Amino acid sequence: MKILTASILAATILITDSSLQAQPTAPASFMLCMACHGPDGKGMGAGTPTPMAPPLAGSKLANFGDGELMSSIVFTGIEKQDAKYLGIMAPLGPAMTDAQMAEALSYVRKSFGNNAPVVTADQIKAWREKYNGKPMQKRAALEAKLK
Repeated sequence: MKILTASILAATILITDSSLQAQPTAPASFMLCMACHGPDGKGMGAGTPTPMAPPLAGSKLANFGDGELMSSIVFTGIEKQDAKYLGIMAPLGPAMTDAQMAEALSYVRKSFGNNAPVVTADQIKAWREKYNGKPMQKRAALEAKLK
């Protein structure tokens, strides 16, 4: 009984220790993003100094507005224009439901040092109608919108 009580007390101390702030657990819907942006949101390398994709950690895009610009990128993708990143951002809208995309974008907007409002499935549904099937966006134009 003493061992059980001591174990519960130790667990309670660990759980209530404010220095142990838990990161939210990545939802399954984030796995598509993680392939290029990394599990920590810092961007994945590909054995070269040039990253696969930009970091999401501390990203202006992740913290920008209500999430519409970020969702538009997921729907349309970004074409490769220069050598800043290795790949393109493929359109991922068809691969995700509204709920999955809202969950993934909300996770990014609340993780990795970001602190932006969550995105709802209803917002994604409206934005899907607006952006689905549109041509890939250019990174320079997107960066200009963030200034």
